[in-house]
Amino acid sequence: MNDHINESIEQGVHTICLNRPDKKNAITVDMYQMLSEALHRAEKNDQVKVTLITGTGPDFSAGNDIREFVEIAKSPEKMASVMAFLQALTAYKKPLIAAVEGWAVGVASTLLLHCDMVIAARNTQMVLPFVQLGLVPEAASSYLLPKLIGHQRAFEILMLGEPLTAEYASELGLVNHQCEPGEALEMATHYANRICALPTEAVLLSKELLKCRTIDDVQMALMREGRIFKDRLKSPEAIAQFASFIQGKGGQ
Repeated sequence: MNDHINESIEQGVHTICLNRPDKKNAITVDMYQMLSEALHRAEKNDQVKVTLITGTGPDFSAGNDIREFVEIAKSPEKMASVMAFLQALTAYKKPLIAAVEGWAVGVASTLLLHCDMVIAARNTQMVLPFVQLGLVPEAASSYLLPKLIGHQRAFEILMLGEPLTAEYASELGLVNHQCEPGEALEMATHYANRICALPTEAVLLSKELLKCRTIDDVQMALMREGRIFKDRLKSPEAIAQFASFIQGKGGQ
């Protein structure tokens, strides 16, 4: 795999680790492709009972690499890798657990809406800054978030982009369990092992039953968002916000 994505399988638990800690695990186009391939491989591998996604270092992920998004705006066809990952994520048939620490920004937060369990350290900060960047929500979050927590709270979160603590996310039902910093992966692995010990076919069928009523709506939302998101990348608002963000980072 790409050095920025680590993958392992141990006793039925397939672990995908975002491994770009010097950039807070910001996700590149190449990483999206590797993530898609990892999910497709795991889905076909009978040894895999549960997939666990986490990040190296103190942060889960800073979301999309903004510098790459500036380039994607010039060549929107590169969005194909992003959409391929989101489609693989939303259609993934095996249990998916996230172990989250520190910052989870943008897609790093919206992908959690597709996980079957989310374990978050108490220092977790989830941020959905799409509107602040001149963009729109993605990963079917415009459908899933209001469905899960109601329109008013979803509107505030998506429009204002203020960080959600693990405690508040737990109150909203977006996080299953909280833990101390540094313990998210251990707790997530504990639950993954418990699920691995269950009858495999019963687990898969049960997840399918839980998801079957919404899968078509999720896919429609994903495609609708994707079309608008792609257009927004080229918009003067987004271009100006990206430039401001990069300047604010000292050009790094």
